[in-house]
Amino acid sequence: MKEEFYEITNSTCALIAKEGNKTEIIEKNRTFEINKSVSKILRESCEYYGSTLEGRTKGSKKLLGMCYKLPIIVEGSNELIFFPTMSPQLDECCWIALKNISTYEAVDNNILVKFSSGEERLFPLSFDAFESQIFRSTKLLLILRSRQNFQK
Repeated sequence: MKEEFYEITNSTCALIAKEGNKTEIIEKNRTFEINKSVSKILRESCEYYGSTLEGRTKGSKKLLGMCYKLPIIVEGSNELIFFPTMSPQLDECCWIALKNISTYEAVDNNILVKFSSGEERLFPLSFDAFESQIFRSTKLLLILRSRQNFQK
């Protein structure tokens, strides 16, 4: 089976892990599935933009002073920041783009996320855990912006 290439862009809202190392990709104008794992898409996208997933993770760890479930800057100039829904070591981990979240709300012990595409998805994590990921990602975004502004 031929693997497909996918590059994370401004349109990418989420990477949803599916069985069999497949990924459902939610974009602003479409939703589709490819034959590649979420982690491989992240790895290849980081490399496409000139870094490695390990380097991006190490950078986030240093900037945030945290060690687990870290958001990453896939690409800095477009502020492509993604955060995991659970431990990235797990095959069922999904990644969500901070800038493409419209709203979110608790539904039982899950979180319902509405994306800028209008698409809605239910993720198996608590409201508090999701807000923690939003906080970490926003903090990373603010650090990125302050460093970009400092260099101007």
